[in-house]
Amino acid sequence: MKLILTSKEDIASMNIREEFLGMRDWQEAGTFDGNPVHRTGGFTMILIDDIHLYYDDLDRKVKDELGIEPDVIIVASRHRSESKLRTLTVHPLGNYSSADYGGRPGTLVPSAPREMTHALVTLARNARELDFKISFEATHHGPYNGSPLFFIEIGSDESAWPEKEPATAIAKTILSLDSELATGDDIVAMGIGGGHYMPRMSDVALEHKISFGHMVPGYATDSLDEAMIEQIMEKTPGVEGVYFHRKALSKPRLRELKAICEELGLEILSSKEMEFR
Repeated sequence: MKLILTSKEDIASMNIREEFLGMRDWQEAGTFDGNPVHRTGGFTMILIDDIHLYYDDLDRKVKDELGIEPDVIIVASRHRSESKLRTLTVHPLGNYSSADYGGRPGTLVPSAPREMTHALVTLARNARELDFKISFEATHHGPYNGSPLFFIEIGSDESAWPEKEPATAIAKTILSLDSELATGDDIVAMGIGGGHYMPRMSDVALEHKISFGHMVPGYATDSLDEAMIEQIMEKTPGVEGVYFHRKALSKPRLRELKAICEELGLEILSSKEMEFR
């Protein structure tokens, strides 16, 4: 079962929620956090009053209150950036160092590589007529959770959050996760290097059969030691290899990180050797 989390505090989240409710025949199934629970097919949708960044241990609370254990949690959210670039984003959760926006310091949340990458690829198709860029973001912020979880967002400022078209594209994309995943035969990888929007990882995932779990931007690579890389592997289910944005890393640091990854049994991946979608 897949759990969809929406938040009253988030304009974009409520916008996407309205699109969900108009797309399928949802049945009410009790309450959570004082709000109605809706179910359809393999999805359960809940609504919380507060911002989701700080709503830790959702999987435990859902099990206690609703008696369900989600395979993956998808958070419908807004995205804000100073650039105000119109972007629809997908990303995993956790903190490589401090926890400035929820979660736990130096702690990652289990990722959902195939589901998350399927969402990116499907969203690019569903939003191809819209004036939004489609992109991964690096692993960042909370909440902490013990089950696989990812965010999918409308960005990047107040003007975009209430728009119907991006909300429709995201709702369709999330509901496509109950069909056979287009990423089912992808190689699963972690990604290292590049800017916050992981431009190289986004391009490679859209073109090639590779599903990314946790992704480390250049500004967080100082936090990468053997223990953190082991945690990334643990929190990226099915991980087989690592993809480096080579041009975004210094040669000495790239060599150092490659050596650690190879010692831990990860394959160093190249797009030249990957199948196209």
